[in-house]
Amino acid sequence: MRREQSNSHSARCTRMSKASIESGRCVNVLILAGGQAGPNADDDGYPLCLAEINGAPLIQHLISLCEAIGTIRIVVAFAKTDIDKFHIDSAIEVLAPGAAIVSVEKYARGAACTALLAAGYIDSDDELLVVNGNELIDVDFRAVLDDFRGRQLDAGTVTFSSIHPRYSYVRLTDDGFVVEAAEKRPISAHATAGFYWFARGSSFVQAAEEMIYKDASVNGKFYICPVLNELVLQQALVGVYPIKPGQYRPLKTVRQIMQQESAERRGYQ
Repeated sequence: MRREQSNSHSARCTRMSKASIESGRCVNVLILAGGQAGPNADDDGYPLCLAEINGAPLIQHLISLCEAIGTIRIVVAFAKTDIDKFHIDSAIEVLAPGAAIVSVEKYARGAACTALLAAGYIDSDDELLVVNGNELIDVDFRAVLDDFRGRQLDAGTVTFSSIHPRYSYVRLTDDGFVVEAAEKRPISAHATAGFYWFARGSSFVQAAEEMIYKDASVNGKFYICPVLNELVLQQALVGVYPIKPGQYRPLKTVRQIMQQESAERRGYQ
């Protein structure tokens, strides 16, 4: 297991598939779970990524979904307090041997800032997938990436229909390309599901740094979705992969976790 303080720029590739080996493609997967303490923690103080869904922690479900991609390098960002108190890095080593752990020392100003703490692992020409550590998407991750690659996109995001201001949004052209992204502001009915793919990790890092330089924050925080605006300004092709609202399961609060567990219990009856 490697930590963010290391000088290494990559974690070990895992879950190698025949197709991925033949293509030589390895995807860096960054799971953001660094801001789940405090009021978002469960009754015992555990971060929500450890909440058990159908008998397994949420983070385990998420890693399993990522493994379907093929050859991946997993990087997970956790709050240092969660690492020290709950040894969550040891749990990740069991689930994904060789994964890199990014320790978020202090409260970061949003997901984009947390992601940039992992720049040493993701700032490369390899593909990058950024996913939130407190939600599940009922979709084949590999099929999504294959779709983005087949359309020769520079970046892509999974979307579902909503107008609730808790989500991030993208506005599309008639051809389905992203022309604008916004956080906590429904500029369309295309809400994003916390799934962001970039053909090159270096493109994300550069765009995120440019966004922060422009101080394009929302309520004092920098988010992932508005990074797409910087790519649009560079005339990059950014597309979407639409799913049904029921395929997106946000698990950002204890209440949402309980609702998910209740729904699963009803499904078994």
